[in-house]
Amino acid sequence: MVELRPLRSGEPREVAGYRLLGRLGDGGQGSVFLGRDAGGGHAAVKVLHPRLLGDERATRRFLRESTTAAKVAGARTARIYGSGLAEGRPYIVSEFIDGPSLHDLVLDGGPLTGGELDRLAAGTITALTAIHGAGIVHRDFKPSNVLMGQDGPRVIDFGIAKDLDVSTTASSIVGTPGYMSPEQIAGESATAASDVFSWAATIGFAATGEPLFGRDSIPAVMNRILHAEPDLREVPEPLRAVLAACLAKEPQARPSADDVLARLLGRTAPRGHVGGHARGHVSGHVRGRARSGAGEGRGAASGGRPVTRRGWAAAGVGVLVVVGVVAGALWRNAGLPSGGRDGGQAAAFGVELGPEFGPEPGAQVAAMAIGHHKGAPVVVYAERSGNSIEVWDPRAGERLDRLANAGPTPVRSLLLVPVGGRQTAVWTGTDGAVRRWRIGDARPGTWQAVCPSEASLAPGQWRTQPAVVIGCRDGRVVTLDLASNRVVASARAAAGPVTALAWDEASGKALVGTGRGLVGAAGGLLGEGKGEVRSVAALGDGHAAVTTGRSTAVYDLASGAFVRGFSTGAAGAGVTAAGGRRMIAGGGDGVTVWNADRGERLGGLAPGRKITALAVGDGLLVAATGGRLQAWSLSPTS
Repeated sequence: MVELRPLRSGEPREVAGYRLLGRLGDGGQGSVFLGRDAGGGHAAVKVLHPRLLGDERATRRFLRESTTAAKVAGARTARIYGSGLAEGRPYIVSEFIDGPSLHDLVLDGGPLTGGELDRLAAGTITALTAIHGAGIVHRDFKPSNVLMGQDGPRVIDFGIAKDLDVSTTASSIVGTPGYMSPEQIAGESATAASDVFSWAATIGFAATGEPLFGRDSIPAVMNRILHAEPDLREVPEPLRAVLAACLAKEPQARPSADDVLARLLGRTAPRGHVGGHARGHVSGHVRGRARSGAGEGRGAASGGRPVTRRGWAAAGVGVLVVVGVVAGALWRNAGLPSGGRDGGQAAAFGVELGPEFGPEPGAQVAAMAIGHHKGAPVVVYAERSGNSIEVWDPRAGERLDRLANAGPTPVRSLLLVPVGGRQTAVWTGTDGAVRRWRIGDARPGTWQAVCPSEASLAPGQWRTQPAVVIGCRDGRVVTLDLASNRVVASARAAAGPVTALAWDEASGKALVGTGRGLVGAAGGLLGEGKGEVRSVAALGDGHAAVTTGRSTAVYDLASGAFVRGFSTGAAGAGVTAAGGRRMIAGGGDGVTVWNADRGERLGGLAPGRKITALAVGDGLLVAATGGRLQAWSLSPTS
């Protein structure tokens, strides 16, 4: 059962349409309540403390947490549903994580070991790559800010987080002493490297059952962080070596979060540390005393302690991709970045995860998705010539599972979503029916007739529940609630066929691609005249990347203005974040990766090889060439 303290006199009973059932916990900024909406869905509702209501600065900081957390694209963090004022009192509504904090889990059950510890390390560093990829430094990574949900660990509490390009001030020296980095204690600026140190201290606590720098007085703990080396003898290799590197006293000597993820996946980058931290430093230095940050206790979305020690496994949302060669004229706009450097191939980029895997040579991949299953990355795909779905480990090149019969028609759109704590493949065939299969089950689950023919899919949300958004050839966009398997919304969004979809979490709406362009906010078409939209991706800041033909363009969704373009190739394009930056990857003659915000070319993969399918997500990329699949981490390597 969820541990709830009954509501007291003076505490709110309803906020933003959520009836409050009880209080989950308290923190430095506010109280966290468990709320239930009219449809029975639960959420964590955080409300500013009454004593801070007259403090405008505290109110701005409280609401900034919602804005900051909403920027983070990726799994392993709690989703933000909304924020605002209720009777003059600021609130934030976020995903309810039904599980204890890592701090409580270890105190109650002792240190984590084996696969349990490995899944924690991989899941939390995946969250940190997403946080840094959104241009944010967390600044208070600690065991009480990691919640152990049914689908794996989640990082919460962005109350003191800062953008990477925003200078700190003397009044903003914050953190929790036992998990602060040396530079934070010394009064210097907080950086992405500071988060890496705090992550390592957190994982060290999980592995040993004790804070690495002791439990005694704050001055003694801080002195050890500044001058002593932690005892990691109880941490198993190879994790011990990874933590040791992350706990280096000098921030420039630490690996980036992307490097750590690559090491945990078994593919060590060529260098011991990465210059990405230099790009991620917050400018300026801080003067003044370091203080103890109380944080938010068990976290804004914590739901008590119902999760058993072995009842959770990391999971992530997969990425829907458009694959295969699609006819379309190359854009003639001047200045489009091309696939090569000065007419040649782009410089090497990324870390290869493992050997080639998947289909036999010469096979054609019809649909493919990237996700996480039991704490590890997985690739799910379907071939064009059959109706089976296979699940592979891209690190070992081994097949993990196979659904022999995915339905009466070939698979055309495919994605991965966590449903009820289980990673689930959701797909459509040429008959327009939406089907699902929980990885590990012997047979597929329920199906729903939605569209009259072939359809597009994107992961979405209905109230607080996972959903799938389906685009039909008749112009309808349909929302299917995966918890109840009911169609909960349907509207005609386009005059013609819907050819591509993406979910924009910032607006809570679907981005709809058609045969003539992307449906804009004012009803017009973005990119009209460029051809059929093959894929669309929300960039999370009011912009979208739209692929037509062999090119991808970034648009401002509010104004419809064209921002920049990329020549992405015949195999399509995808968007992800790694190394503190958002990236667009395109496949054709090899794979080329660009900085999505600056338009600069970052590097290339598989030079000289014809790419026929591409999937991008969670900082990973999978490409099909000659029928076989190859996976990379998009961590910077130089």
